Amino acid sequence: MNNWSGSINSNIISHFSVFLVLLGSYTFSLGVYAEQRNTITLATSEASPFSSAHNPKQGYVNEVIHLTFEKMGYIPKIEFFPHARAIYLADGGKVEGVFPLRDSTVRVEGMIYSDAIRGGSINYLVHNSRNIHSLLNTELGDSISQFNNLGLSRLGVLRGAQLPLSLREAENIDVLLAKSLPTLLDMLDRGRVDFIYIDEYSAKQTITNHRPHLSQKFKFIKSLRKSNPHFLGISKNLPDAPQIIARFNQALASLEADGSIDTILKRYGIFIEPENVVTERKLIVGAPNINGIETAIRYLNDSGTTFPEQDIQWRVMEESILRKHIQGDFAVNETQFDLVMLGNFEVPIWARNGWLLPFPEPPSNYDMKDIIPIAKHSNTYEGEVYGLPFVGETTLTFYRKDLLQNADISLPKQMTYRNLSAIAMEIQDPKSQLYGVGLRTKVGWGQNMALIGTMVNTYGGSWFDEDMKPLLTSRSWERAIKDYVSIAVNNGPPGEYDLGWKDNQQLFADGKLAFFVDASSLGGYILDPSSSKVSENVGVTYAPIGTTPKGAQWFWSWNFAIPHLAHNKEIAQQLAYWLTSKAFITSVKGKYGYYAAPAGTRHSTYSDSYINAIPYASYEYNALLATELDNINVPTTGSQFVPIPEFTALGYLVGVQINLAVKQQVTIQEALKTAQHQSEAVMRRAGYYNN
Repeated sequence: MNNWSGSINSNIISHFSVFLVLLGSYTFSLGVYAEQRNTITLATSEASPFSSAHNPKQGYVNEVIHLTFEKMGYIPKIEFFPHARAIYLADGGKVEGVFPLRDSTVRVEGMIYSDAIRGGSINYLVHNSRNIHSLLNTELGDSISQFNNLGLSRLGVLRGAQLPLSLREAENIDVLLAKSLPTLLDMLDRGRVDFIYIDEYSAKQTITNHRPHLSQKFKFIKSLRKSNPHFLGISKNLPDAPQIIARFNQALASLEADGSIDTILKRYGIFIEPENVVTERKLIVGAPNINGIETAIRYLNDSGTTFPEQDIQWRVMEESILRKHIQGDFAVNETQFDLVMLGNFEVPIWARNGWLLPFPEPPSNYDMKDIIPIAKHSNTYEGEVYGLPFVGETTLTFYRKDLLQNADISLPKQMTYRNLSAIAMEIQDPKSQLYGVGLRTKVGWGQNMALIGTMVNTYGGSWFDEDMKPLLTSRSWERAIKDYVSIAVNNGPPGEYDLGWKDNQQLFADGKLAFFVDASSLGGYILDPSSSKVSENVGVTYAPIGTTPKGAQWFWSWNFAIPHLAHNKEIAQQLAYWLTSKAFITSVKGKYGYYAAPAGTRHSTYSDSYINAIPYASYEYNALLATELDNINVPTTGSQFVPIPEFTALGYLVGVQINLAVKQQVTIQEALKTAQHQSEAVMRRAGYYNN
C-alpha cells in the first residue's frame, strides 16, 4: 500500500513539476511574445475614405492605424471583409483586431477599445422630397418623438454599424440593415427607408464614386450633426491585448501632440474646427496641391496685397480628394467653400446643374480677350463665364538630353509609345535607380485615366458608341492598355504602381527618369534649378502617339469658380479675378522668375522673352492654339475625360481595373471585361439606356 502510495505521489510530483516547467515556459513565451511580436492582423472593410481594399495604406483611418503601429514597431497586416463580418471575426478572435469601430453605450463584448481616433461627422440623411431642414430641437437630442412627427419611422443603417442607444431601444423605429453603403443609398432613394444614419464623408464619397445619378437627391439634417470618432478594437482572446492597446494609445497620443494626425486629416480634407471657439468666418478656398497654387499662396503671404487681411483659409488637397469633397458637398446640397478650383471638366457640367455662379463683368484692366480661346471656351456655359482659368496645360514628353547624347540616340520626329518604350529600354539602368519612363499609374479619373484616355484616342478608340454604350473591350482599348501596361511594368520604377503626376515629377527632377509623359504645366518645376537636379539637361517634345496623331494630347485647365451656396461671394470674386489676371502673372515672373508663372491661359504670357527662357513654351503655346474648341464637348469620344457627370465614377472604376492589370493581379482582358461590365451598370443606372 505504502509503496503504491509513494509511487502515486512520486508520479504526481513529477507531473506537477513538468506542469510548472511548462507553465513557466508558456508564461515566459507570452512575455516574449508581448514584447517581441512585430506583426498584427487586423480586419476592416472597404469604406472610402476610411479604408481602401485597393491600397491598404490609403484612407485616413488606414493611415492613422499604420502610422501608429509603425511608431510602436509593429507591421499591421490588413484583411478586408464586409463590415459586419470584420467585427464578427475580431470579436471571436479569428483575427487580432478590427477597425474602424464606432463608440456607443454598448461596445462589442469581445473587444478592448482604443482611445478615439478623430474623424468627421455622422448624421441623418433624408430625401429632398421631405420638408426637413434644421427644425429639430437639438437640446432634446435624438428625440424619437420628433422623428415620428416628421414621418421618419424606418431607419436604414449599414449592417454591423452601431446606433445610439435611444434608437436601438425605440419601439416605433424599425431598423433595416444594408450590406453596403451603395445599397443603403439605393434603399433611401427607392423609399424603402425614411432616413439613414451614416457618416457624412462616407455618404458623399459613395455618391461620387458609385451612385452619381443620386447626386442632389438627399440632404442632411444639419442640426443633428455629431462628431464621429473611430476606434481600434483588439480581441480579448489575444493574451497581450491590454498591452497592445496601452502602447497604441500612447503612440496615438504622441502623434496627436506632434501634429501628425492633423496633417493626415487635412490631407483628406477633414478640417475639424476647435469646439466652442467663436470666430468670424474666413474666406475658405479649396484648391489642389499643384505647383501654381503653392506659388500663389507664397505670393499672397509675401507681397503685402490686400487679400491676407481677409484671412484666407486655404484648404489644399491632393486633386482627386479635392474633387470628391467638392462634388460630395454638392451631392447633398451643401458646401464648405467660398471659392473652389475646378477643372474644365466640371465647370460646364456644374454650371448646367446650377451649382456655380457666373462671373459678372470683369474689372476694366482684366482683359478677357487676352485669354487663350480654348481656356475661355471650356469654362463657358450658355454664353456666361463660370470659371476663370488660372493655369492651362497640354501633354508633352520631357526627356533627358544628356542620356540620349551619351547613348547616341536621336528621337524620331513623331514618336510612338512603342518607340518610347524601345528607346527607354536602351537607356534605363534600374540597378542605378535610373528608370525609363514615368507614367501616371495612380488610380483616379484625373490620374491614370487622364493619360489612358488620350492613349485610347490615339490608338483609334472611343469611350462609347453613338448610343452611349461603353466600348472598353474593343480592339483599340486592348492595344492601348497593352502598351500602357507594358511601359509601366517594363520601363517604370519596378513595383511602384501607384504613381501620380507629382510622384513622377519628383522622380524626374531627382534624375531617376529618362522620360516623363505628362502635363506641360509641370515643366517649370523640372526646369527650375532650385527644385530639379537635371534642369540643365531637360529636352521637350510632343506627346507620343499610338496609331494616329488624333487625340494624342489633352487640354486641361484649373479654374477658379464660386459655388452658388458660398457665403463670401464678393471677396471670392475679387480674389479669383486677381489670381487669374495679367498683372498677377507679370508680378510672379518678376518676383520668382519665369518658371514660377502660371501659364497656359493668356496670350500675353508667351512673350518673346518668355518663349526664349522656357524650353517647352513654344510647344505648349502652339498646342493650345491648335486645340479644336468643339472636340472637348464630344461625349462619345472624350479626351482625357468624357464630358458627362457620370465620368467621375466611370474613371474611378475603370482606373482601378487597369491598375490591377499593371500590378499583374488580373490580365488586361479580364480588367477591360470587368471595367466594361461596371461601366454599363453606371450608364444604365444613370438612364442612358435600359438594356
